Amino acid sequence: MSEQIGAILVFLGLFLLCGGLVVAAARGVGVALGRIRARRLLVPLALCGLGLVVGATPLVAQRVWFAVVGLGPRERVVDGRRAMVLTGWDRQGYEFLRTRPDIEILELANPDVTDETVAILGDLPRLRELTLDGSQVTDAALATLRSFPALVTLRVARTKITAEGVRAFLEEPPPALEQFDVSGNGIPAAALRAWRNAAPPGVERRYLN
Repeated sequence: MSEQIGAILVFLGLFLLCGGLVVAAARGVGVALGRIRARRLLVPLALCGLGLVVGATPLVAQRVWFAVVGLGPRERVVDGRRAMVLTGWDRQGYEFLRTRPDIEILELANPDVTDETVAILGDLPRLRELTLDGSQVTDAALATLRSFPALVTLRVARTKITAEGVRAFLEEPPPALEQFDVSGNGIPAAALRAWRNAAPPGVERRYLN
């Protein structure tokens, strides 16, 4: 369930709950004064119940999702850094990654990973190591990744990136980038060597081609 749908359901639930409470209060006064029958409270009370159910649906759905998906060993902590290995992921969608903003190591070497998937990763500000080998990402994904401030290691072997995209990426790469794997893409080494040789003092840059 997307964040937008979840937010809509929460607000809708609150609206129904508040509306039910207002009507129930008004009719409660009528019941107390003997002007209306108590059974007329059933509808507003049912409205309150519906509001609670609708509002709680996003929270329950998220818990059920992770219980069913069972990330288990796919998510672990390595040297104090949260790592997630989704290579071989047999479920649909990667939107749930937005709920893990502390991920620092992520493997997404799957054929269904696209430029749109990479856009989701913008919500992971601490991402240091990203593997996209064998995915469908293009130069558009590289353009997105240029704005990832913590990215140290990037692997995009056997993808759809081009030499032009790599050159543009390395003209203004992520500031922390030190390891770059573009093997299997037929990328000329000239731009990669220029990026490696322009490393600041004390920084050792490496690439695979």
